[in-house]
Amino acid sequence: MSTPTSPRRGGAFVVLAITLLTGLAGGALCCLLALAMGQEPTWLMLPAAFAIGGFIRWQRFNSTRGALAAASAMLVCVVYAEYIYAAVRMADMLGFPLRDTLFTVDWRLALQIARGNSGAWQIVAMIVSPLLAAAVVLRKR
Repeated sequence: MSTPTSPRRGGAFVVLAITLLTGLAGGALCCLLALAMGQEPTWLMLPAAFAIGGFIRWQRFNSTRGALAAASAMLVCVVYAEYIYAAVRMADMLGFPLRDTLFTVDWRLALQIARGNSGAWQIVAMIVSPLLAAAVVLRKR
């Protein structure tokens, strides 16, 4: 009797799609929750790292490739959340509609706004969160 083999988990396209979609959804959710609570989005990065790592692991990408996908998704989440938050702050300060600001804000200006809002805690959370997401994927049962 032959032993059953586990199904293939998908190729590079599937991993890339999961990484991008998970990161973008996580970034949008972090920013939306932060705006609803009147906080910076950075404080939600560590819980988002647990969620993204758990989601990638739930998809059964629990190898090195899964850890790389989770860390990359978390990087996308951090960058996207900070970009949206910078656009929201700019639209609020200048009185522009948010939709127009999201599509016209220059990434260098968004980077300067994000830098101006970042302290030591925010920088540590942005660095640790991708590592935490990868660690969640690689943890032993």
